[in-house]
Amino acid sequence: MGGVEVSGSEQIGWSMYAALPVEDRRAVDAWRDLGNDVVTSLLNAGVLRSGETRRLPAGDTADWTRRSLGIDKALIRQEAAEHEAAHAVAARALGVHVAEISITEDGSGSTSFETTSRKATAVIAVAPRVWVGEFRAVVFPNGARGSGRDEQLLARATAADAYNVAEATRRARLILGGRRDEVLALARRLVEDGHVTFP
Repeated sequence: MGGVEVSGSEQIGWSMYAALPVEDRRAVDAWRDLGNDVVTSLLNAGVLRSGETRRLPAGDTADWTRRSLGIDKALIRQEAAEHEAAHAVAARALGVHVAEISITEDGSGSTSFETTSRKATAVIAVAPRVWVGEFRAVVFPNGARGSGRDEQLLARATAADAYNVAEATRRARLILGGRRDEVLALARRLVEDGHVTFP
């Protein structure tokens, strides 16, 4: 027969992928570029909808996964704080105004920053993946991927192009490598207060 065998779920996944709008396909492709199969990529990208359009916030899914793995709540909060701090520190290093960052008890968080260039947006989006995956992987072994929201933002900002993703990753690595103390100090404030606003 000589062909590649594809499982039923993979066939369904590819059918669903083909029916997606281009922007959603790019978000799925960003997950596939990380080495995930099409079904995992569809789920992680958050592009599947049923009936009314409703997406779970990325933090809810991440928190459920971490709780199911038995990861300590304080560690979840610390990871969320460092995740958001990495966004903020990268943005500020690029001269982008950050309005506020916040985290919740369940491990979700947000960073509000001014709209900026696609290149800067890509660096800001990939910063937590670089921070957790390269600088803090020993502390947070299950958190190196970042949130689905970040991956979608990265895919849109880079047009899901592997070279652009690699360049954004390289720039984030340079920025965060020289600002380790700044990320950790901002994360500490965020763990204590849950919310930090910037002038």
